[in-house]
Amino acid sequence: MKIMKKIHICLSTDDNYVKYALTVMHSIMKNKAWDDEPIFHLLYSELNEENFEKLKSIDNLILHEIDNSIFSSHFNNGVCKGVTIPTLYRLKLPSLLPDVKRVLYLDCDVIVLKSLSDFYNTTLDKNQYAAVVQDFGSLGHLKRLGLDSSEGNFYFNAGVCLFNLEKMREDNIEQKMFDFLYKNWGHLDFSDQDVLNSVLFKNVKKMDGRYNFLTPNVYFANDKDATIVHFAGIKPWKIGFYNKYREMFWHYLNETGYNEENSKRNMIFFIHKRPMQILWFIKMYPLFFTKKGRIKDFLRILMNLPY
Repeated sequence: MKIMKKIHICLSTDDNYVKYALTVMHSIMKNKAWDDEPIFHLLYSELNEENFEKLKSIDNLILHEIDNSIFSSHFNNGVCKGVTIPTLYRLKLPSLLPDVKRVLYLDCDVIVLKSLSDFYNTTLDKNQYAAVVQDFGSLGHLKRLGLDSSEGNFYFNAGVCLFNLEKMREDNIEQKMFDFLYKNWGHLDFSDQDVLNSVLFKNVKKMDGRYNFLTPNVYFANDKDATIVHFAGIKPWKIGFYNKYREMFWHYLNETGYNEENSKRNMIFFIHKRPMQILWFIKMYPLFFTKKGRIKDFLRILMNLPY
């Protein structure tokens, strides 16, 4: 008899990001272990009928509708200081998922290349609210938020977080996060990520970078063991992004049924906007000719070559 390992995974979306949420979930299903049983929790406020139909293709999907009025004093026209409201939903996870002990929260700009079982089942100490990966510019972020920047402390990227919901409920962390949000809203450069770092500070487990491999690191860090690839910064669906993970992303998105859109996007990208990409690449990597990998990527852009 098969004993399946349940893995609770949560994403937030709106109509604009459903295609990317589907891509994340599809990549998980394609690369899971035989005994993994992903259970997807999708947080949303409203979705059109077409997107609901698309979501029916995902097994073990639970939809959680959110009332955006809880953020009414902090956003206008669905945007909260330049950040869409769905990114704030994760702050309510302890109460939204009352029967779930832990959940892996993923942004919609990731793809998963391996089983999530090891990450999901990592041991958390009794005082740890989450397992996370350190973000770029950690020291600067700590100083900006007035947090202790002594050795060993770090600022984490909130695009991938394994939350210990049981412990968070026990210590009323959800209320503490919203109290901090309302008190400090005008001073937060990275909205909910700053909230999470400030409230959970020192009570998180630092994980290896392969569980949240940030794509700007592609030329600077070993990515061969990457489990979760996170398109932090420029997205693969935006002009200016180019490295090998872009092709992986579009491969998974194609398989969700958005092939026509991908075909049109690629035509526009390569025929009309490739010069912008070349200029962006040179700006980001002015000494690109010093790295073999970067030279290859530049030539691919210049000659319109696939990976």
